Amino acid sequence: MQDEIIKHTKNIYSEMNNKKHSFKEKVKEILTEILIIVFAVTLSIWLHSWSEERHQQKDAQTFLIGLKEDLQNDISKLEVTKKTFHKTQQQIFFNLHLTQKKIDSIKANHQQINSGTNFINTVVNNGRYEGFKSSGKINTIENQNIRNKILSYYQQTIPQIAIVEDEYEKLTSRYIDLLIDGKEDEDINKAILKEKTKIILSGIDNFTKATQKDYEDAIKQAREIIKEIDDKNK
Repeated sequence: MQDEIIKHTKNIYSEMNNKKHSFKEKVKEILTEILIIVFAVTLSIWLHSWSEERHQQKDAQTFLIGLKEDLQNDISKLEVTKKTFHKTQQQIFFNLHLTQKKIDSIKANHQQINSGTNFINTVVNNGRYEGFKSSGKINTIENQNIRNKILSYYQQTIPQIAIVEDEYEKLTSRYIDLLIDGKEDEDINKAILKEKTKIILSGIDNFTKATQKDYEDAIKQAREIIKEIDDKNK
């Protein structure tokens, strides 16, 4: 294309110095050459834009296919965490309502009381999303509905999950501190019956109940994005 433009530019220069043509003929030939150059440049720009757009759409499609796999893994992890929170809530509820009589009965049966806490750390697969976003390509996803749901999921929902788990860790750390903060020879089960411990247990009990919705919402959003991607590829 560049060679063609150079060729027609030379033709213009040559025509300007053509002594065989009248002024009118020169203008006609020069205008023709200019129109050819304008058309060639316009066509070149259009073809480049078209090619670039196709390349961007291919990148976006590849991203969405990979994102679907990431979201499926996220759902599995979120489901596990949700179940762990439910299990924790049941254990904490049990400890919250422990009495000395119940503790004596448990010990008589040679059983132990579980603290009720469980390790929770949901690691989502956001590397693909962060890379695509940082490259400035997020707007190449033409479907605005999919794009908005993806942004909402990674910018709002997942950070909220991180906050939930951070707060849970703080609460359980205070609870564990109370359990081990007594005298060295003190029965740890007695610490569970203390008023301070009951207050913390009540807080963890309410917290673990409330967190169920955060995980349900995250799972629901991930499934909606997967469905949008599948519908788009039909």
